[in-house]
Amino acid sequence: MDVPYPFAGIVDQTAMKRALLVNAVNPNVNGVLIRGERGTAKSTVVRALTDVLPDIEVVADCPYGCPPDDPERMCSNCRERYEVGTEFPVDRRRMRVVDLPLNASEDRVVGSIDLQQAVRAGEQTFEPGILAEANQNILYVDEVNLLDDHIVDVLLDAAAMGENIVEREGVSFRHPADFVLVGTMNPEEGNLRPQLLDRFDLVVDVEASDDPSERVEIAERREAFDADPDAFRAAYQDEQQSLRDRIRESRDRLDAIEMSEETLRDASYEALRQRAHGMRADIAINRVARSIAALDGAGEVTDAHVAEAQYFVFPHRVEGVPEMSFGEGLISTGDDSEESETDEEDKDDPDGDENADAEGGGLPIAEDEGSYTVDRTAINPSKDRTVRTALARRTPSRVDVRSGRYVRSRIEEDVDDVAIDATLRAAAPHQRRRGGDGGLRVKPRDLRQKLRERTARALVVFVVDASGSVMSGRQMRETKRGLLSLIEDAYRARNRVAVVVFRGESAFTLVEPTRSHRLARDAVSQLTVGGNTPLAHGLVESYRLIEREKRRDQDLYPLTVLLSDGQSNVEYREDGDPRRDAFRAAALFDENDIPSVFVDTGYKIDTTPDEIWTDRKAKRMKRKRFERNQEFAETMGADYLPLIDLPRDANIVAEEGEEGTA
Repeated sequence: MDVPYPFAGIVDQTAMKRALLVNAVNPNVNGVLIRGERGTAKSTVVRALTDVLPDIEVVADCPYGCPPDDPERMCSNCRERYEVGTEFPVDRRRMRVVDLPLNASEDRVVGSIDLQQAVRAGEQTFEPGILAEANQNILYVDEVNLLDDHIVDVLLDAAAMGENIVEREGVSFRHPADFVLVGTMNPEEGNLRPQLLDRFDLVVDVEASDDPSERVEIAERREAFDADPDAFRAAYQDEQQSLRDRIRESRDRLDAIEMSEETLRDASYEALRQRAHGMRADIAINRVARSIAALDGAGEVTDAHVAEAQYFVFPHRVEGVPEMSFGEGLISTGDDSEESETDEEDKDDPDGDENADAEGGGLPIAEDEGSYTVDRTAINPSKDRTVRTALARRTPSRVDVRSGRYVRSRIEEDVDDVAIDATLRAAAPHQRRRGGDGGLRVKPRDLRQKLRERTARALVVFVVDASGSVMSGRQMRETKRGLLSLIEDAYRARNRVAVVVFRGESAFTLVEPTRSHRLARDAVSQLTVGGNTPLAHGLVESYRLIEREKRRDQDLYPLTVLLSDGQSNVEYREDGDPRRDAFRAAALFDENDIPSVFVDTGYKIDTTPDEIWTDRKAKRMKRKRFERNQEFAETMGADYLPLIDLPRDANIVAEEGEEGTA
């Protein structure tokens, strides 16, 4: 077993350590989410917490570690013993950090049938899983944003009810699962499902120190720890003990901490002013503020304690804030009117187009243009049609991996995921002929393989050209309308969407993968255009996003929709060629079998050649662009679809002057 790094030896990262100590003081605080880039000591700090956690009393012979004096938090077996007055054997243990691996199967998490007992004695006995180990402890999930959805659903149920209910293979069982959830994540690997995100009372953003002296000290301490862990830990023994005593004393005084009605009212008013979702923010502030006060040795909650609690509680619950931006200074500290005025000045600055930031600058896309209903055959590339029966949009799909929900069994030569119920049923009729001493005799031919089912999630990634080449009035307007319409179509199909934008000298993800079409619509509505056309950057950014999501869900069905006129004037690498780099980036999608559609936003819409060249040259330029874009779509392995030909619902009447629709 690895020796944990001493908690007291962690340099800086005050907010992260503070949040974990707050949760250690009050286990009723619903967990901590730590978000930050690689190398910011997230996992190190969480694992270091074990040494300063207080001891807890448990029933020594209970596999779930039930508390000996609280029948409401006991398993059914301990509760029965408690009610008849049985004296429990009591053991004192330190709270543990129980890891939940990303590749854990659902059976490993919730528990399963004990196969050995079933074969030996013919009894169906429940074998506890990770949730049982986590009872009265800390359940730690590294890279929590990469958890499979069906495991997230299990965690949500257990966190909400404080118990784990298992009903499968003829067995119904429940046991307490009262744990503190601690998760760490790297935002570069994608975001967290909103339902799980809201379960965390505390969210902390961490960054690597930019102080040279601190960085040197961190490196020196790590080197000393690796060289002699025991000696390094001994140097912090007194500080570690002081932290243990502090947590224990804080727990003892927690119930006596008072929070005045006026302070409560002010905290709730601030939650309303910030438009925090639901009531969880108010409840969390109450818990966290009291815990902070106890940790500081105060007798009552002050405004300073509430302000610190809001720092942890508000960021991921404030309305209108994208999931990827939580924790980034969202609590207002200045005059809102002055900030709005500054923003308007930035938008009106015509000199900022070329060097605009990824999140701002440029000219706003034309407003007052509504979307239209897209015909359901609008986006249906050939690769999509090929795999549709196996990986339909948001429909159940059979999978051979050991994940997903068990739906039925089948006979297989090599069984690596045993269906206990079907295996027992297959073996039962042969028991008299096989003889035996009362135990169940199972032979290899009785074994049955589990067939599992998962929902194949579709992710539609819109890659949008927001450069100066789309700034002609109609092209800009139609690009926006087409994009908004396709987002609405994805919402009706229950697909997740993401939006990648390229302009200026680079590309950025405007909307991380989300099911909130409103979030995507709002972001697109506020999108600005201008600057150069870094097409290769946009394609590489979207390819990386898809690869990231596929690592999270191996059954993900991705679909890339590129909205561009095909022009490119920014090389991907120094001394590269913009056009050649764009074609190389496009080839990534064909080589990796990523279904794609190239929506040409310039075909019959871009009038620039007509305005600056003669009729003959304008026709030649248009033909060259069309041929180039056809070649580009072929390189990408994408269906080519002019935006003007985007199929619309037959009930939608074409606007006057537009070409016919569906």
